Amino acid sequence: MKSFSASSTFWPILVMTFAFSTNASADVSKEDLAYVGINWTQLEFERVLGDRKGRSYAGTLVLGTYITDYIKTEFRAALGVGTDEINTSDASDAFGQQEYASIGIEDYYSWYMGAQYPATDYMTVFAQFGFTRMIGTVEYPDPDQPRRLPDELTDSSFSMSYILGTDIQVYGDFWATLEYGRLHRDTITEIRTNQMSLGIKYEF
Repeated sequence: MKSFSASSTFWPILVMTFAFSTNASADVSKEDLAYVGINWTQLEFERVLGDRKGRSYAGTLVLGTYITDYIKTEFRAALGVGTDEINTSDASDAFGQQEYASIGIEDYYSWYMGAQYPATDYMTVFAQFGFTRMIGTVEYPDPDQPRRLPDELTDSSFSMSYILGTDIQVYGDFWATLEYGRLHRDTITEIRTNQMSLGIKYEF
């Protein structure tokens, strides 16, 4: 199953947003405010067993605080939703059937710190860097099928990750969030997991 390329959609949007941010500045301070948010996240798996790709989803809870108007830190916890089927071998059996496995995410936890820029009173752009602990899942339809992937999809559960995004004020203290980045990169299997999120958050 082919995976939708989130980067082709999100990078142009984020580039235009960051470009627009250089033309205005905000007077509203966020220092010492906290926020809670919920994101719907699309996860893209790349370089699975070489050049294969997959996709799944996650519901993500976000808790954060603004240290200053330009620095924030946050914690994220997510539960996976759905799996995707990928071929695990180029060879076919006597009936012309290929081996396949279902891959997805069980859960992940992330911590980030990053810089933000209040472009206007109603829009903020940001870049965050941190660490993620991700647990994947792999299921084989045939119990005798060769295990070509680790049971948790990757050999290492910990990885550095990053996010680029923008917050746009919807109403009052409610903000919509649009973001794209890398969630996880395993140096052993070389699997990369990218993240694309849409969400809503409340500042208090």
